[in-house]
Amino acid sequence: MATFLTLVVYAFAQFLTGHGFLLDDNSVTNLLGALQQEKIARSALQSEVETLRNDVKSLTARHTASQCNCPPSKAVAFSATMTVDISNLGESQPIIYDKVITNVGRAYDSRHGTFRAPVGGTYKFTFSVLQGTNSMWIQVELVKNGKVIGRVKVGDYGYWAIGTNIINTHLDAGDDVWVQHSTNQGSNMIMSRNGGYTMFTGHLVTAD
Repeated sequence: MATFLTLVVYAFAQFLTGHGFLLDDNSVTNLLGALQQEKIARSALQSEVETLRNDVKSLTARHTASQCNCPPSKAVAFSATMTVDISNLGESQPIIYDKVITNVGRAYDSRHGTFRAPVGGTYKFTFSVLQGTNSMWIQVELVKNGKVIGRVKVGDYGYWAIGTNIINTHLDAGDDVWVQHSTNQGSNMIMSRNGGYTMFTGHLVTAD
């Protein structure tokens, strides 16, 4: 390689000499030195690029390993009911379904009435409300990450009116779903009748 560089520099020197430029031995030596330094710098740069590529591969592998690779067949399902009457609901107040009937995958939190998706996929939710106040109505909403995706409004001139809604929706892992009271324009009372009427259920239909 050194012989080749020498020939290149020599040919370049001859070219310059032939066009009126004078080069001494020091000039040739300096050109050879500059070419050698360029070669060293290029080699170091290629080494750094290869190191960065390896770092990216390592980070990608670590990110993939940190994600949930739950098999699509893994069951996620819950059912909960309200066992205590609530008579002072505020606007947009979450409803706590305190009695857990089923909680496969442990994704439902009965302390806050919230379901958190353990894996991304299509989920099916059912929610119902029992209204027990004469001549009044009540409205509740199914909420996904703070955005309303379904509603139930029920009430008539008799007691014990019940309304139910069913929603299919896609969730990413970590998305939250809950039921909340909608507005104070109607009744702010939800009846439990010791459970089994006012319900919140859901399950994973298929994982991504």
